[in-house]
Amino acid sequence: MRRFALIPTLLVPAALVAQAPAPSLGDRVKAERPAVDKLLAELKFPEAQKRAEALLPAEKPVFDKTNNQTMVQSCATYMDLGQAYRMALETADAAGAWEKALEYAKAAKALSLESYAAVKEPFTQTVTYYTASGVRAKQVLEENADRIKELKAMTTLDPGQRQELDLALGVEKEVGDSAKWVKFFQTYLDVTKRESEAFDPLVTIMEKKLQGEQDQINEYKGGKGDKTKWVEAVVSSPAYLEAQGDKAGKARFLYRLATLDPESKKVQHQLDILNGRAAAAAPKATKKGKKG
Repeated sequence: MRRFALIPTLLVPAALVAQAPAPSLGDRVKAERPAVDKLLAELKFPEAQKRAEALLPAEKPVFDKTNNQTMVQSCATYMDLGQAYRMALETADAAGAWEKALEYAKAAKALSLESYAAVKEPFTQTVTYYTASGVRAKQVLEENADRIKELKAMTTLDPGQRQELDLALGVEKEVGDSAKWVKFFQTYLDVTKRESEAFDPLVTIMEKKLQGEQDQINEYKGGKGDKTKWVEAVVSSPAYLEAQGDKAGKARFLYRLATLDPESKKVQHQLDILNGRAAAAAPKATKKGKKG
């Protein structure tokens, strides 16, 4: 039976085989998501933003390219951090902090691009290697199929036959291991590629929102380019608020105005009314004309 070298263990460190990466940040994001969603549902957007932002690290972790194990772990860390940025983005957008939301979208995009760029070549080479290893192992099994069948049918094996059968079983295992690692590393390639494109729409959306708003401020006749005057005019017009639809839409609108002009008492009053902290003014009664 032709000998066939088993997969070099240097390509797959023992620690990578023994355990899957489990970054603590991913667990924290999952654990915080229900509480953040509850705050958003209650229209407590600033509180939700603060809770989401608390998950963001002070410094970006370094992508470790030492070997396949460290790159897999770094991929997982960057994807988890991307999800943390996504949650911070969502809450900042709701709380009217559009500039922050754009910042988080760009940060997540940069992370995902860095991650994919780091693993694209080495993981592609690894997939190619294991694909070829699997093909060669299958070829060995096919070439020795009759002998392997004969050995497996024997009830008693001499030392030489036992060595032959053990080698054959090792090659069979190599076929399965090769397929497993091809799938494993190809999955990371596919996921990191998808992540590298996932934040593009979010960046675009936030840029368009900010530009559209700035265009309105620039075109406001009562004070071209003066955002404070624009906020005053907008919040003084009930039609603008009604156009935002449901209560959540109105809250998002008012929190954005509050971000643009934190000192606006009119905006804060409308928020107080919306959140039940103040009563809305009663509609003015109209005088009826006398009949002649």
